[in-house]
Parts: sequence; structure tokens; C-alpha cells
Amino acid sequence: MPSRRLSDKIIDAHTVACEEGKREIAKLLLDALEIDLSAMGGINTEHREWSEAMEGAFSLHEKTFGDIHSE
Repeated sequence: MPSRRLSDKIIDAHTVACEEGKREIAKLLLDALEIDLSAMGGINTEHREWSEAMEGAFSLHEKTFGDIHSE
């Protein structure tokens, strides 16, 4: 089943940006992901699943481009 939430689509786009070596776009997508996370709030199943996906996006970014804090 295709992803329907905006956050899923941002994570998918971030993965493509990393695969294509587009560092600046990947960083902007992570910023968008953080904004979306801050809008979610609360501790529920969806939030926990989303947090795991977000952690995966940050890990991929660091693996592909190095330390995110140096940008």
C-alpha cells in the first residue's frame, strides 16, 4: 500500500536525494521532517513509528553525507 502521510513522502524523497548525492536537498527535507514531527505531538503508536522512520532518515543522511551538525 502506498504511503499516504506527508511524513512518509518526505522520508521517501529524502532517500532519493541521498541516493542521488543531493546533500542540500536532503538537508532541506530533514528540516521539513523535523517541522512535521513538531506538529504531531503526543506519545502514541503513530508517533513512535514515525520517530523510528525519522531516526532512519537521519542515520541515512549521516551515512551518506557525514555529520549533519557540520552543515
